[in-house]
Amino acid sequence: MVSMQSVTRAFLLALGCIAGPVAALAQGRFNMELLSQTNEFGGGRGAYAACWGYSAPDGTELALIGQVNGTDIYDVTDGRSPLLLTSIPGPRSQWREMQTWSHYAYVVTEGTPAQGERGGVQIIDLGNPRFPAQIGNFDSTVTTGHTIHVAEGFAYVNGGNNGNGIHILDLADPEHPREVGGWHTRYVHDCYVRGNRAFLANINAGGFTILDLTDKSQPQELSFTAYSGAATHNCWLNDDGHYLFTTDETGGGHLRVWNVQNPRSPAPAAEWSAHSSTSIHNVVVRGDSAYIAYYTEGVQVVDVSQPSAPRLVGFFDTYPGASGGYAGCWGVYPLAQNHNIIASDMQGGLFVLRMGTGGQPVVDFVVDAPPAIRVQPGQASALLFFDIYNGSGSAQLYDLAAVNDLGWNVDVAPTITVPRGGIEAVLVTVSVPANLPGPARAQVELCVTQHSTGFQVCKATRVAVPVTLQDLTATVRGPGIELQWRLQRDVEDAGALEIQRAQLDGASPLFEPEFATVASLTGREMHWLDAAVDPGAAYRYRFLWSDGGGVRVLSEIDAQAAAPGRSRLLGATPNPFNPSTRIRFELAHAGGVEITIHDARGRLVRRLVAADLEPGEHALVWDGRDARGTAQSSGLYLYEVRGASWAARGRVTLAK
Repeated sequence: MVSMQSVTRAFLLALGCIAGPVAALAQGRFNMELLSQTNEFGGGRGAYAACWGYSAPDGTELALIGQVNGTDIYDVTDGRSPLLLTSIPGPRSQWREMQTWSHYAYVVTEGTPAQGERGGVQIIDLGNPRFPAQIGNFDSTVTTGHTIHVAEGFAYVNGGNNGNGIHILDLADPEHPREVGGWHTRYVHDCYVRGNRAFLANINAGGFTILDLTDKSQPQELSFTAYSGAATHNCWLNDDGHYLFTTDETGGGHLRVWNVQNPRSPAPAAEWSAHSSTSIHNVVVRGDSAYIAYYTEGVQVVDVSQPSAPRLVGFFDTYPGASGGYAGCWGVYPLAQNHNIIASDMQGGLFVLRMGTGGQPVVDFVVDAPPAIRVQPGQASALLFFDIYNGSGSAQLYDLAAVNDLGWNVDVAPTITVPRGGIEAVLVTVSVPANLPGPARAQVELCVTQHSTGFQVCKATRVAVPVTLQDLTATVRGPGIELQWRLQRDVEDAGALEIQRAQLDGASPLFEPEFATVASLTGREMHWLDAAVDPGAAYRYRFLWSDGGGVRVLSEIDAQAAAPGRSRLLGATPNPFNPSTRIRFELAHAGGVEITIHDARGRLVRRLVAADLEPGEHALVWDGRDARGTAQSSGLYLYEVRGASWAARGRVTLAK
């Protein structure tokens, strides 16, 4: 029987009276209280952006929120009655981010300053919290910035100057920053710094970087971690610094937890999602809780006291529209001394929230994911069996939805009924594309919603296509046949490459010939010469990869050995192909050639004819269409090349 303790990253989503996992149109909440919502301008001045806060020594609590024309500053000491103190203008932009240090706020935007304006980093004095005022700009080396992070007396401007890395500013004189270093290897969207470590969200590169900042004038890269589905938007450390939380700004992007105790080799620890297909935005960690601005899912609060097992403890949906897209909650600030939570909603403005005391919801069902599996390139589908355990006192109906982060087609039954105390397996079928450009790892997630309560649990596993063979060619080299290729694989996929050969002379193209191993190679080799061939004989070569995941066929290619005075087939390049391939042959004598192409059922698809060819090498191109110009579907196609006194057969794979 499955134990309740086996839930390692379940999340719960109360949908009120709305059933199903695809999200609500009403503003739902769980264990969070709305103190106030303020939208001074009704959206008329444009979308709101990020938010931050400041706790003054006299107990005043300020909230700063970016809007299209500048930064609004509110007194939110009484969270139920926010008071707008001032609006500080800045370059017009949809993006505006800010953080505080000492009694100063530093604001950046990607907007271009209008005539008479200054750009760069705006400096706002909050020393008198009742009368905030801009006192200057730093624009000598920074003209724009996408985000800013301020920590331990330094400001880090990310995406500065329209796409640079980071600019490091010393705030020893807070009103007159001084640039002391930078790092520009990759675009940096956001960062988090503690001590001499910087954690950089490289959204464009698809991962995150860890830097050593012992010498801020020359930061040293310790590691770059890339991962499937990465669109790393921001990051934050937990209190002990052992775990990093990252967010992926993309459809289905969610919270990921990484063990970074070894900064040179971060390891995944957990994942958590509030919705199977919407995008997360920002995360800030305080104590044992991760506070998440989750776009259309509003503010989500997750208990991370056990980082490897995040669990939902509260949420407030700031956005009344449907889930999906880039609308709703932009930023969240949970660091106020009075423990109120400030959130900014792009359409709804400023929210002041507070965690409730409603306790934890009771979860009476468990979803277990199968282990990650590997499939061979070209495999049509992968079958995954998730288990649902119903620990309640009665039979329960569950709604099901499955997605993956690479957009592959997935199929699952819409509902399932599980008897009291029973376990049922849920089959999720994943369609694997035939023409992957390289190794791929798809995260497949099944979301199970208890129909009667609306509580939801999601579990994920991976389908990996870890090795692909590309640019495979066969060329006659003297009396032998040379095979050349390019092998793409993940660095951890250690294995061996095996080449098998079958002779095709006299064999029917509709039936599998008999193969025998002719070479065993390492994954680093990229060519091999088959010298043990008969003159003029036609062969099919099969490439197999073997590792801990088993043996998989990577690709096949046909070729014909040289023979004095004989015409021969040289094979098709590329193969697999999309949208066209060249069927190559060599003529010993002048003459014409006809190529007929059939599908796997034997139906004639296309006839290619060339007349009056000179002796030597030639090629006819098949564009993947039939005689009427209709594009053909993916699959295996058989071809025959026939001249006046010779014929040869081969096959190609059309992969779309």
